[in-house]
Amino acid sequence: MDTPLLSARDVKVHLRVHGRVVKAVDGVDLDVQAGQCVGLVGESGSGKSTLGRAMARLLPNVAIAELSGEVRFCGEDVLAMTADRIRALRRHRGLSMVFQDPLSYLNPTLRIDRQIAEALRHLPSAQAVRKRSAELLRQVGLDDPARILRLYPHELSGGMRQRVLIAMALAPDPQILIADEPTTALDATVQYQVIQTLRRLNQERNLAMLIITHDLGMVAELCDRVYVMHGGKIVEAADVFALFDAPQNAYTASLLAAARRLHQTKALGEPSSR
Repeated sequence: MDTPLLSARDVKVHLRVHGRVVKAVDGVDLDVQAGQCVGLVGESGSGKSTLGRAMARLLPNVAIAELSGEVRFCGEDVLAMTADRIRALRRHRGLSMVFQDPLSYLNPTLRIDRQIAEALRHLPSAQAVRKRSAELLRQVGLDDPARILRLYPHELSGGMRQRVLIAMALAPDPQILIADEPTTALDATVQYQVIQTLRRLNQERNLAMLIITHDLGMVAELCDRVYVMHGGKIVEAADVFALFDAPQNAYTASLLAAARRLHQTKALGEPSSR
């Protein structure tokens, strides 16, 4: 197999929380090939979001007891990069990240056009920025981009805000998109629309993706390969078909069984506890 576009080797992220050390990520290996869609699944608290943020050098402002290992993007170690180099990597043909709560990452006081323009400062003119902004909104499935660009975040639905975030992440023309729970808190119809948007971007742009989620249905729809995370470690890694057909790890099997029970409950029209 070719050299991975993005790879983690023995990555550890240990945090200091209330006087003790929490091993959020504890010696993880993970690969994403160019053009590949990889799922990273696990329950809340498994460490998957922390791993995704570490791979993008976007860890929150928390007390870190240990950050070690290697995260290589196109052969360069992301964890060893200077601040200037990592900024350059995010601005053009590098990596981008989409988070699960658009309202936390969109400025409520600025119209959408101003916010997308921030990621397009490399373009030569305001006209070029407007044209590219409209193109990006169309790429993520938003009709009437001229109208949407004039709106504020609160004037958009949850699904529209999520797709605006995806459009902003696409502005630097990244080679890989890391999406952290991109359909959380969206209703089923909008979840489907966002999943289809991601699938189309993966296929049409040959855009590599790392999808961080607890939603195994989303993984089945989108991903080529899956890593299962539990207690800060990868407990299973497999082709998506092999993992769903014959999980090798007891924790993976329990996740799949829970997902099937939830699907059956919804199919019967009964209230779920989710």
